[in-house]
Amino acid sequence: MAESKEDSITDAQFATNSPVIPLQNPLWDHACQVYSQVGVEAELLVLQDNHGADINLILQALWLASEGIEWTPECIPEDYQPWVTEQVIPIRNIRRRLKTDWVEKRGVAYEGFRQQVKKLELQAEQYALAILYVHNATNSSEVKKKATKRKGVNAKGASKSGPVFLAEDNLKRLGESMNILPEHFHSLITTL
Repeated sequence: MAESKEDSITDAQFATNSPVIPLQNPLWDHACQVYSQVGVEAELLVLQDNHGADINLILQALWLASEGIEWTPECIPEDYQPWVTEQVIPIRNIRRRLKTDWVEKRGVAYEGFRQQVKKLELQAEQYALAILYVHNATNSSEVKKKATKRKGVNAKGASKSGPVFLAEDNLKRLGESMNILPEHFHSLITTL
């Protein structure tokens, strides 16, 4: 089944041949906490599916805000986009096609396999977040800019400061880099 001896998959290979990638890290923990809040998953999926947003980058921007750090395009390492393009998106597309082309058309007998692909997709997303975390942790002096206590006024004229303001500001900057208007983030912000 493997194309070559090197492609053979064994538990020992995973334990000995892979560099240490901190899959369990503060960014992952924060992302899981945010994603599990009522209504957040739906809002993130709308941003992804309707506006082309990258959910991992949104979660990164929110995490950085919670740490008092401004998001900039330099927060994205060079290897992040290739990972998403080559690994995450193809697995996501397979999972989605399995649902529409196999489970819905041919029956639930294929749902078990779709669930395995879904787990693989989540793991690929976890690696993507680890790539972001490692980059920000190892390049903190170059990439992260500590935000000073900033105060602003929201659309309703109410004063806000700290992580809430920085989260909105980070999402605005991220949206600019992804060509997504700030108002598209409004529902997400109110859900948080």
